[in-house]
Formats: sequence, structure tokens, C-alpha cells
Amino acid sequence: MAIQSQTQRSLLLAFIASLAGCGLCGIYVLVMGDFGQFEARVLATTASIGAAAILGLAAAIPHEQRRWHPIGLLGLIAVAAALALSLMLIWRVVDESERMAKTLGIGCTLAVAFPHAGLIGLARLHRRFEWVRAMTVVTIAILSIQIGYMILAEDGSEELFRLLGVLAIITVCGTIAVPVLHRVSAIHALENVRTAEVSLSLTCPRCGKLQPLPIGRSRCGQCGLRLLIEIDEEVCRKCGYSLYKLESPFCPECGTPIAAASPKT
Repeated sequence: MAIQSQTQRSLLLAFIASLAGCGLCGIYVLVMGDFGQFEARVLATTASIGAAAILGLAAAIPHEQRRWHPIGLLGLIAVAAALALSLMLIWRVVDESERMAKTLGIGCTLAVAFPHAGLIGLARLHRRFEWVRAMTVVTIAILSIQIGYMILAEDGSEELFRLLGVLAIITVCGTIAVPVLHRVSAIHALENVRTAEVSLSLTCPRCGKLQPLPIGRSRCGQCGLRLLIEIDEEVCRKCGYSLYKLESPFCPECGTPIAAASPKT
């Protein structure tokens, strides 16, 4: 995916710089044979910046695409707060205390949860698959709340750990399933375009060349720009049958009731 915005470019450069810093610090330790407190702080700092850059990049994408606003913005704020608190504790700007440690734990939890939910929201799913995304996002929220409670209450009971494991498994399964269903939905959408033309005459947004392009993935014949053309035709929410010019109140394929169209004004 092309990194188009200044925010995303900056976060990517920060991640690359942090990797370089960790590598140089490791090489220095191996060559000099000396690993003191200063070197440990430098290594922890570069690792924190690298992690924050990855999470920030994950939060910036849904924020700039205005998907599920304001989750992306909240993710950027949570990542920045967690990074600032981490750096203050690493360099002893503030005194270590139980309260600061709990605040950092909750901040890190939110810094992971908001970008995670934002990325899940980017998927374009068929309506029959939306429940998988909803379940995953709800599980992420419940898991974050439980982790926050366990940190604040210092409750490490076996029952809570069992529940934590169950929620984590559901979250992982949903996170894996959503991108797979995103791909399946795209294939399903292309296969169900029955009443539309298989190609469109479009002007390339980069070079301005007018040309016929097929539905799906293609390239501009002049400048090579990659294009993705999708047609979202009205279909049955259950089986995907085309509803074009259909007068029946039920889907002829599966019998699902069809919602009445809103009257034109």
C-alpha cells in the first residue's frame, strides 16, 4: 500500500529510524562488550518509538480515510500518550510508582485496542459477514476493559485469566477471519455484477487518458497507474441474488423479504 500522507510517511520513517537505532545499539554492545544503564535506556527508547510508530501508522490509516471516526484519532492520542509516559519512565523524568505503572499499562492497552478496531473497520464485508466484524470489535472492547480492570484492581484470579484467554482466542480468530471475508466479499461482489457492463470508459486520474477499463483490478494503458473498479449493485442481503427490476417483495432465490425502497421526494 502506498504511503500517501505526511503523517504516514513520518510514522514510517520513525519506525525505520527506531530499527536502525536498535541495530546500532546492539552492534555497539557486541563490539564494546559493555552494556550499562545508558545503553539499556537507549535500547528501550528506540524499541518504544518503533512500537509507537507501528501502532500510530495503524491508527492513522482509518483516521485519514474517515472510517469509524473517531476511533483512528483516539488511537493516535492513546499511542502518543503511551509513548510519552514510557519515555518519561525510561529516562526517570517522573518517579516510578505503582500509579504510574498502572497508568502506563492502561495506556498501552488503549494504544493497541483503538488501532486494532480501526483496522478491522477498514474491511469491506458483505452484509451477511458483518456479524463477524461486530463480534470481533465487541470482543476487543470487552478484552480491553477486562485488562484495565485487572490492572487497576490488581485482580489476578483464575476465573479472570480463563475469561481473558477465551476473549483473546475469539479476538485472534475474528482478526484472522475479517481480512479473509473481505477478500471473499470482493470476489462475491464481482461475481454478482449481472446487470452492469463488464468494462467502463474512464479517465485516468494521473495522466488524463480516456480509455475502457474492466471491472476489477487493472492498469492505465499510458502511465501504468493501478486501478480498482467495483460496482456495488443492490442484491439480496442473504444470498446475493440481484434485485435489479425485481417487483416481488421476496427474493426469488431464497425467499428473504426485501426492504421496501424509500419513496422519492
